[in-house]
Amino acid sequence: MTRSISKFYSIIFALLVMLGAFSLSLPGLSSSAQISYAFSDDQNGCAGGTVTVTASIPGTYKLYWGDENGNRLTAESGDKEIPYTEFGAVTVSKGEGSADIYEYIAIPEGAETVLAYQGALKKGQTAIPEEKQTVNGELLYSFGALSDVHFNRYNLSLTGDDACLAFRNALEFMDKKDVSLVAISGDISTKAEEDSFRKFREIVSDFDFPVYSCTGNHDVGYDEIWDLWHEYVNPDVYANPDRADIELAENGVDFVYKGDDLHGDVFIFLSQRYWDYNKETSRLLEDSQLDWLEAKFEQYKDRHVYLYFHTFMADDNNDPGRGEGNLVNNKGVTYDLTYTVGTPDEVRMKALLKEYKNVIFFNGHSHWDFDSYTMNEQTNITSYGGQYATFVHIPSVSSPRSVEPDSTDRSERYMRSSQGYIVNVYADKIVLTGVEFWGTRYLSYATFNIYN
Repeated sequence: MTRSISKFYSIIFALLVMLGAFSLSLPGLSSSAQISYAFSDDQNGCAGGTVTVTASIPGTYKLYWGDENGNRLTAESGDKEIPYTEFGAVTVSKGEGSADIYEYIAIPEGAETVLAYQGALKKGQTAIPEEKQTVNGELLYSFGALSDVHFNRYNLSLTGDDACLAFRNALEFMDKKDVSLVAISGDISTKAEEDSFRKFREIVSDFDFPVYSCTGNHDVGYDEIWDLWHEYVNPDVYANPDRADIELAENGVDFVYKGDDLHGDVFIFLSQRYWDYNKETSRLLEDSQLDWLEAKFEQYKDRHVYLYFHTFMADDNNDPGRGEGNLVNNKGVTYDLTYTVGTPDEVRMKALLKEYKNVIFFNGHSHWDFDSYTMNEQTNITSYGGQYATFVHIPSVSSPRSVEPDSTDRSERYMRSSQGYIVNVYADKIVLTGVEFWGTRYLSYATFNIYN
């Protein structure tokens, strides 16, 4: 009996090691890979560059940030230590392999080494030059960035609406980070039903920070919803339009938020008016909304402007599948409800985002998870070589969507994944940290710098 129990535990331990539950560093193995990191510039905290791994054993080597002692980096959050995931991977064949690291990826504060792991085994490490290590300085303020809540759409749990669990869990994380606000890029509901908006109001009322949202296509694509929107979403804005920290548009829906703790920066919540895609006559915004938006961009051209609008746009070559917020895999799978290229409001919106490069445009809509960057480097963030404002896509907080390169299955992973950003603003940069809220992990491959 004793031998059977011992064998059982040996098997369980071996499985845990294979799954990465334990991290092993064994004599003779820890130094079996050499890492060379050629950074693309000398910008403090910028991870962009090329990593080369030299090793006698072929396979995939995942790259992690490490502390000064060569341990995988974690960050304190209250009484918990939150781990950072890998920030890239190198495939070694015939003794060597290289991988390019996206220019936006940030080196987290506290990272002093780069580690290479093969499975659960640490195979090598190298030091990050001191001049490249991150020193962020004083934190000015922080906020949460979420999207696509979709109450009444998912029910995998035994407690009813899965979005209630996911949304509350994300807000509880934000609460521990002492955020100034949480901003959402739309799709609160599934079919603009009152019950969705009521659930939203009930949950956000339990928190002290404001939670504001623009509309998404699911919020406006059904019956008239504006009375419900005013009652349940952003009601403190609509009921008090003369507040010093609010600038409400004449349409009574779009608004600027300029809280006292934002150091002069502003949030613009621009609500989509229609569910209208893929026709020559399609439009998402009224001309009057774009007039108002242009005036606000001009008014705040010397500040950080965080624009929240639901639908993402095509890339700088007008390719909807290659732009931020989207992808095309080997089977041609993409998300086909993009801002329709060439329509009058799309053309004007894109021109504004090209003129005002101080804008950071947060959107959602496709639900593509942070991991999708492997099929399109620009999926999560880009400015198209500095020619435009910075575009940032936010996955769904309730159900991120994923697809494999050779698959046609666009899976929505409700109750298995929940993603968004915690955004920290410093004097010389903005750091967006991608978060997996279920299981609480910082996603290093979705942690980005935006430099002033």
